[in-house]
Amino acid sequence: MGFNDQTFMLTSEAAQKIYDVIKNQPIFDYHCHLDPKDIFEDEVYDNIVDLWLGGDHYKWRLMRAHGISETEITGSASKLEKFRAFARALSKSYGNPVYHWSAMELKNIFGIDAVLTEENAEEIYHRVNQFLVDEKISPRKLIKGSKVTFIGTTDHPLDDLEWHQKLAQDQSFDTVVAPTFRPDEAFIDHRNFKGFLKDLEIKTAINIKSFDDFINALEKRVAYFAQNGCKASDISFTEIVFEAADQHQLDALLADALAGKGLNSKSIAQWQTAVFANLCRLYKQYGFVTQVHFGALRNNHSGIYQKLGADVGVDSLGDQVALAINMNKVLDDLVKKDSLPKMIWYNLNPSYNITVANTLANFQANEQGVKSYLQFGAGWWFADTKSGMLSQMTALSEQGVLANFVGMLTDSRSFLSYQRHNYFRRILSSYLGQWISDGEVPEDFDSIGEMAKDISYNNAVEYFK
Repeated sequence: MGFNDQTFMLTSEAAQKIYDVIKNQPIFDYHCHLDPKDIFEDEVYDNIVDLWLGGDHYKWRLMRAHGISETEITGSASKLEKFRAFARALSKSYGNPVYHWSAMELKNIFGIDAVLTEENAEEIYHRVNQFLVDEKISPRKLIKGSKVTFIGTTDHPLDDLEWHQKLAQDQSFDTVVAPTFRPDEAFIDHRNFKGFLKDLEIKTAINIKSFDDFINALEKRVAYFAQNGCKASDISFTEIVFEAADQHQLDALLADALAGKGLNSKSIAQWQTAVFANLCRLYKQYGFVTQVHFGALRNNHSGIYQKLGADVGVDSLGDQVALAINMNKVLDDLVKKDSLPKMIWYNLNPSYNITVANTLANFQANEQGVKSYLQFGAGWWFADTKSGMLSQMTALSEQGVLANFVGMLTDSRSFLSYQRHNYFRRILSSYLGQWISDGEVPEDFDSIGEMAKDISYNNAVEYFK
């Protein structure tokens, strides 16, 4: 086993055999943050910094940890200076997944075997830039080269989906690019809730005076997304809460929010509970897979947030009390209302992995024959690491059925991030190979290989239909 060679991250002969079965499978990337406009326009890149460092808060966070000036991260420094600065940080970042991802991207996409350092940064910078131009590297070329069959973007609920419509009509592009309904602003504690409400009224021609009006307006948007090929929804919660409220209380909460009155934590929890339950009812009705991300504490460095905005590398994993109680109540309430859709749950804090996997196992019963109707999602964000992936898979295998897992997703804004699927497949192969080496499962490479193929691609295709 050597660094970034054919046996990279493959810890046994068994792992190598399993990886050989899955390494060339296509990719079903059901959740990412790519811009469909970029995919449609398909402009050729001419500078690696735009493609590799622009908007990548994983890399920005790493650079700040090395004491690099913000000028060389998000500021006015030249592109070459920014590339050199990243190389300086990367060369000392052993153990960080960005170190692995970057090496894999350089080798597998640009054909560069050399380990990037500050000393060779300028040479590699010019070499990669020439490659971009010579090979006419563009979003679609990167997608096609990675064998991506499906891309689920993340879209504002009021988006007109113009670029998805154009892509759907483009017969020259085979990859399906579907919108994902992401209504974060529908929750009353969101900083733009009032603005969202006004825009929702305009978009749907519904005068929103009550909670029912609000839900009816949201349904109009869900229906519009469904008409435009949407397969999934997504939401990000700081905490999972459950606090019941009646219609009168919800109407009063809406009036208070519109009047600018302060809302206490109980009121916020009541709104989150009711809106999410109604959205789940709609998602089940329209056939959307419901993705729930929770546990992120966002924008913690107020100075950087005020200067650069959200998603710039100053977020943290969070914690909460009574997760099991609230999560069980949320799911049980949906079952009682016959509103439980297919769901994928991603928790940011790995310390809750067993709790989440164990809770989801309570609610797998369904009459549609769906394997693992409720999915425990792959390691997310700060858990998108070797240890995070192994922790997630271990919890799932012990509390549920790993063979039914829908596998990896990029959750990225970068067209280079498909190497994360390769990274995951290598870690998965070593994980399953270790079972064989330790005698925990039969030495049946046909069966284990099929399991690995299902996790890498087939399960997601079937789950999302």
